[in-house]
Amino acid sequence: MLFNSAGFLLLFLPVALILYHVLFARAERWRQPFLIALTILFYAIGGKKFVVLLLVSVAVNYAVARWIAARRRAGGSARWPLVVGIGFDLALLFYFKYFAAVIVGAGGLFGFDLPLRHIALPLGISFFTFQQIGFLVDLARGRFEMKRAIDYAGFVLFFPQLLAGPIVRYEELVPQLRARPSGAASTNILIGLTIFAIGLFKKVVIADTVATLAAPVFDAAATGATPGMAACWIAAFAYTAQIYFDFSGYSDMAIGTARMFGVVLPLNFHSPLRASSIIELWRRWHVTLSRWAQSYIFQPLTIPLARFSADHAAGKFASFLLSFALPILLSMVVIGVWHGAGWTFVLFGVLQGLYMTVNEYWRMTRRKARKARKGPPPFYVEPMYRALTLVAFVVAVVAFRAPSLAVVGRMYAAMIGLGGGVAAVAWPAGLAGTLALLAIVYAIVYLAPNTQEIMTRFEPVLEWAKWRKIDTPLLRVEWRLTPAATIASAVLLFLGFALMMRGTTNFIYFNF
Repeated sequence: MLFNSAGFLLLFLPVALILYHVLFARAERWRQPFLIALTILFYAIGGKKFVVLLLVSVAVNYAVARWIAARRRAGGSARWPLVVGIGFDLALLFYFKYFAAVIVGAGGLFGFDLPLRHIALPLGISFFTFQQIGFLVDLARGRFEMKRAIDYAGFVLFFPQLLAGPIVRYEELVPQLRARPSGAASTNILIGLTIFAIGLFKKVVIADTVATLAAPVFDAAATGATPGMAACWIAAFAYTAQIYFDFSGYSDMAIGTARMFGVVLPLNFHSPLRASSIIELWRRWHVTLSRWAQSYIFQPLTIPLARFSADHAAGKFASFLLSFALPILLSMVVIGVWHGAGWTFVLFGVLQGLYMTVNEYWRMTRRKARKARKGPPPFYVEPMYRALTLVAFVVAVVAFRAPSLAVVGRMYAAMIGLGGGVAAVAWPAGLAGTLALLAIVYAIVYLAPNTQEIMTRFEPVLEWAKWRKIDTPLLRVEWRLTPAATIASAVLLFLGFALMMRGTTNFIYFNF
């Protein structure tokens, strides 16, 4: 079921909230079973044939978690249970997401053609798989103790974040599910609805609108045409804005929905295009996925590799390549491939890994100069770094959007003036209207506060005290619990709903 659907807004969510707050919110015995049942219903509405798969995944991971906990209590190693659990999760993910692509690719390489039936992708499999892998690793590391089965089921089966994140940690979510919701139900619902309304507006008004600017060029390139340089750059910037507001909108809607049930989720998106480096951008874009990659891929690789470099007296540059460049490149390739089975996603990950490697090496070489400098840097440095970061990210996003490497090559050639393309593009608003619309959208990105900054008075996400100090906006708007603000929220929600009824698209991240 989609958050941006009439069925969710008019039927599922209101009925769920009424039942929860009237009957179950303060009944400790029934609170989590109700939320789990609600999640199973929510999942079944969107993909009923995969409900059994979801429940089997939860059951197997719980059994492995019990195994890990038993081995730890006995003083033994949890290595083999962890290998079994992660192997199961990755095998499941590989079969449904990558098996067909690998077989087709191998067939093309070796010259044979195997008939394959279409393998449907279960909703949210990438998200609940990574979340459970993170849980098993943290349990094996001793970050927490194994608790009740109902706690684990509630940790995975919490519908606001099941399908597309945030990817939460056990200790972030379970204590909230165990306890009664803090604050009045009416206050939580109003705050959550406001966050949800902002996210819905981002999706149906901004993301779905700029999608119409990107699609004509990418579609033309996919058919073999080569649009001109300007058209390709416009499409690349338009798609970047589309995925920015699409995923930002989804994250708001997930966080807002959870808040209506009295649960505060972690931050997942914090104005990343305002970052002045690609490393900072990825710290603020899909925050919980980046955190996952850092905790379970980058750190387990970089620490032993750094020790290896030190033990073998590797030079400074060699040590950097081994202990930073290699782990970050592998981490970003995993993130790229996590989004989809295709060489375009591999290229996207490689580009991001190379960007981050160059970024970190530049920081290293400039460290002495920064320490020696007295006073702040020249006024033009920050805008220059922000512009360079944006352009680099926009270039990489072309690979994320294009359906094949051939299309990526065609777009890149045109963007540097080598394509020779003159294919006409029928912009829905004309060229002048398209440029004006993009200017407005990027002004919102760089000048306006994000949702968490608007809702800053109400602890909109976990650890907001830390995040609120990062990159404060030029324009300040703070929502307050007043009649005027409540009316404004209602108007925004109505506007988003009205525009949603004209037709809307799936969230981009629902494809993953």
